[in-house]
Amino acid sequence: MPSLWHLPAERFTSQAFWDCFDQIQLGPLQTDAVDGHDELDRAQGQLLGLWKAQQLVGPRLLSYDATNFYTFVASTNDRNTIARRGHNRQGRHNLRQVGLSYVPDGTHGLSLYHHVYPGNLSDAGGFSTSLPRLSQFLGDIQVARGSVTLVFDKGAAALANTLALDQSGVGWVSALPWNQAPPACRGTPSDQLTALSPDQPSVQAAHTTQVVHGRERACVLRYSALFLSEQVHSLSTSLATTTQALRRLSVDLARPDCRLIEAQIRTKITRRLAAAQFLDVLIRYTLVRTNGHWRVQFDVDTAAFHRLLIERLGRTVLMTNRLDCSAEKVVAAYGGQPNVEQVFRGLKDGDWLGWGPMYHWTDRKIRVHAFYCMLGISLLHYVHSHARRVCQQITVDQLKAELAGIYDFVLLYPPQGQKGPPRTASVQSKQTLTQVLLAQALGFDAFAPRRVGKTRRRS
Repeated sequence: MPSLWHLPAERFTSQAFWDCFDQIQLGPLQTDAVDGHDELDRAQGQLLGLWKAQQLVGPRLLSYDATNFYTFVASTNDRNTIARRGHNRQGRHNLRQVGLSYVPDGTHGLSLYHHVYPGNLSDAGGFSTSLPRLSQFLGDIQVARGSVTLVFDKGAAALANTLALDQSGVGWVSALPWNQAPPACRGTPSDQLTALSPDQPSVQAAHTTQVVHGRERACVLRYSALFLSEQVHSLSTSLATTTQALRRLSVDLARPDCRLIEAQIRTKITRRLAAAQFLDVLIRYTLVRTNGHWRVQFDVDTAAFHRLLIERLGRTVLMTNRLDCSAEKVVAAYGGQPNVEQVFRGLKDGDWLGWGPMYHWTDRKIRVHAFYCMLGISLLHYVHSHARRVCQQITVDQLKAELAGIYDFVLLYPPQGQKGPPRTASVQSKQTLTQVLLAQALGFDAFAPRRVGKTRRRS
């Protein structure tokens, strides 16, 4: 950046970075009100105006998802209102965490809106705090709520959130928890499912109208053979792991020095069966005491496995307030939800733009941290949209791998004569055809031109 912007390198220190962001006036974090947007909220609106000017925003379809990130905020820090303890998705339940809700554009994946909320809120609770702010945000950027369709996962599909969505006037598509789905919808026979267009291979669906959460909704049963295979693979792995663990437990119980009582044994087995979905349905066990020792006998219920294959695996129940939407449109809208989850995986794994480890402990710096992380994700998708013009099927991960292989070298040669300055030549690394196309599409020649000449001595 110093060579591109002709600024001294001292301007890019960590302290200078935070001195600049400290100039942003931030108000207190409000989880139940939306009045009084501060400068960081207004910056989101200005960025959205920039994306709209580039014709990169389609407001008709917006995805929504939420996650949490663990922090290293001390337990004794009572001045932080965001970092709170809760169920951490990365398993770090002993640390305080920060919740983040994220709304990208459904076409290009640009970050349109994000909201940081306390980490002790569930997905449903985080949605209830984000929806009022999102509704006002749509009003600020003059987007009609009725023209927007918000797509979210089953974690936010609570009764209170559904009623709030009805009052907001926003269209929505969500997945329903299986136990909340209407029995008439989830029990649809396989021969009544209709294959969708070639754009959605291996996907079948059935459309019905049911009363859910007090109102008539369009419910779509989506069956995916690909989703079925993924679930079967995961379930097979879990079965193998759990049965091996039960076998080891049976061997331990047979030892003469084993002192486990019945309650402890059942607790161990229950925890094993709760480690993955459907295990408590598929694995049957009996616990008997013979000759002063407890014995565990277990088996896999093949009949239950067959019922899962026929009635449950590969199926998802979708619900929407758009009663006129066809099953194919509802399934296609929900099909973009994995893209948001991919962003969260990229943030947590550090392969895209690592969120953590985050050592910030003040509300201000946590909000700023979330702001530039989401800005970085938008810039990454912006570059990806340009790259797809020359490599249509390239993914974000492939794009990063190809760009990481492009280097600019500065070759140093000895001076001519005793007093001459050192000679330099700037050359680029050998590139593949894909890298050449990406460099041309992204305008790398303007940033790294070939130079052959003498070095300049700076005083």
